Amino acid sequence: MPNCNYAEWIQKCLISILNQTYKNFEIVFVDDVSTDNSVQIAKSLLKKPHKVIELKQKRLNGGARNEAYLHLSDDVDYVWYVDSDDWLKNNNVLEIINTKLYNQPDVLFVGYETYHGKDKDIGVDLPNYRDRYDALMGWSGSCGKVIKKELAIKQECLYNEGTLKEDKNHHCKICINMNSFDCLPSAVYVWNRTNKKSVTTKRDSIIWQTSTIRHYADTKELYLTYLGKDPRIDKILKNRVLTMEQEIKNGGDSQW
Repeated sequence: MPNCNYAEWIQKCLISILNQTYKNFEIVFVDDVSTDNSVQIAKSLLKKPHKVIELKQKRLNGGARNEAYLHLSDDVDYVWYVDSDDWLKNNNVLEIINTKLYNQPDVLFVGYETYHGKDKDIGVDLPNYRDRYDALMGWSGSCGKVIKKELAIKQECLYNEGTLKEDKNHHCKICINMNSFDCLPSAVYVWNRTNKKSVTTKRDSIIWQTSTIRHYADTKELYLTYLGKDPRIDKILKNRVLTMEQEIKNGGDSQW
């Protein structure tokens, strides 16, 4: 769980996990140099085996997620990323996921719903992919995948650091490198869209603008790295590069 200054939401998020009926899990909370009382809230709620890690230098979400790998217990089998301003839909989510992991797929894609506040429409995204190419074109949010640890921590699957747009290329890396997957077409995760501090709302910030350029460079590198290994993957990644080139020329981006 990466976090930076989301103190307003942390308690709701963590309690939604701690109250799960399935208990065989650990939370690795990684704080990316918050200036609010995020760490104090996390420490008040998380006791062993859960862990609170405080970064000394800012690494943004990708760096926080990469750091979390270093603190996973040896017996951890799967990793699921939960952002600290979101929450799990109900108390049996981990039971459902654990049952679905019976056949030990490399990746389990899960569904989510968006929360826009009371009395507002709830958007839902439910994965039902036929193959890796379907998955590659699907929603790239980190919270949409439960990943076998041995795949998640592979060097070629690590997150890009120092950018606000780490999810999409990580999603591509996972889809390209996985050997098996399954889908849970149920909304088990709640994506909170009311958080005004969310990085996806900072369109006019310098770091968002530089992240747009960095994301283009990262995607171009990914395309060139896998070029020639699979024509369908080549086409998907090339189209993403061309789309981002056009977005940059137009002075903005539409990926969100």
